[in-house]
Amino acid sequence: MSSADKLLSNSVTARAGADVRRASHLFAETLDPVFRTTLLTPERPDNFHAELSTYFMGPALLFAADMAGTTYTFSRDLRRIARTGLDLILVQVTLDGGDIRTVNGEILHVEAGDISMFDLSRPMQAETQGCRNLTLVLPRHMLFGKDVQNDALHGLVLKRPTSTARLIGSHLRTLFEDLSDITQAEAPAIVAATANLVTNLVGPQINDRSQPSPTVRGAVIMEIRRYIEQQMAHPDLGPDHLCKMFGLSRASLYRLFEPVGGVTDYIRTRRLRAAFDTLANDNKRTVGEIAYASGFPDISAFSRAFRHQFGMSPSEVRETGDRKPRPLSSVERQAAASVHDWLRIIGSL
Repeated sequence: MSSADKLLSNSVTARAGADVRRASHLFAETLDPVFRTTLLTPERPDNFHAELSTYFMGPALLFAADMAGTTYTFSRDLRRIARTGLDLILVQVTLDGGDIRTVNGEILHVEAGDISMFDLSRPMQAETQGCRNLTLVLPRHMLFGKDVQNDALHGLVLKRPTSTARLIGSHLRTLFEDLSDITQAEAPAIVAATANLVTNLVGPQINDRSQPSPTVRGAVIMEIRRYIEQQMAHPDLGPDHLCKMFGLSRASLYRLFEPVGGVTDYIRTRRLRAAFDTLANDNKRTVGEIAYASGFPDISAFSRAFRHQFGMSPSEVRETGDRKPRPLSSVERQAAASVHDWLRIIGSL
């Protein structure tokens, strides 16, 4: 296989030594679009290492992480969700060690051999003092065709003794072991087959977690979401308006949006997200004009909701773009940026 045919990859390693702070910073910077990552100062530096390898597989990424020697925390809050806009699903097998994570207000213990899944459009937190894992990052459309099924994936943990966890885990391990032999041309088909395997095995678990109204098809759910995106400036956009437009009862509509926090919260969140993106990229319109175009006729109410959602004011987003310079060399910035670019690519598929 020629080098031009091999999968693109990126590796970051932080170990005890003179450059440990810089290497740890690069480790966190590489993951920045996904998580706010913090590493406590190791009590015993000789035991510390943090390694992250990333493989670009066309429509997916595969992360291989090995962390030990300190406490690592990973946080994805509403502010990061809004800033990065990644609408992706993560499928993870824990190889060794474990972590404790908080999803939907529930504390989950993930152990070696478990399969866990989470949705990057939703908040989560995790903490570990050492683990090895493989994480496949997929566009949500490669999994379930119904949004309510994809919504139910967030926080799903399949325990090691189950056949579903063993089959998915075995497949991800084999995929990782074969990466050096997989070409760029072969990768998309392999990713599609992996996504199909996960979908077929996880489907029964999702059906147990999510019980949408049987009279409403997944295509209608996606149509409602598309309509919300197109009509954000409409002053009457809300549950009553959607019920009339789509011929639904309020109970059916509420059940559809229950996995993402309810229809009213969903509309408000999408409006605020649209305003955030516009503020970060459009310097011509005033904050008031952007608020009105996003469905907020009252700028004071908009500013309060915006700060509550993102922890910063609309003016701060406009002034800083939520990006601050980082003390990394140009080579290091490029290494981290390649992973950021890959995430954006698969997020746009």
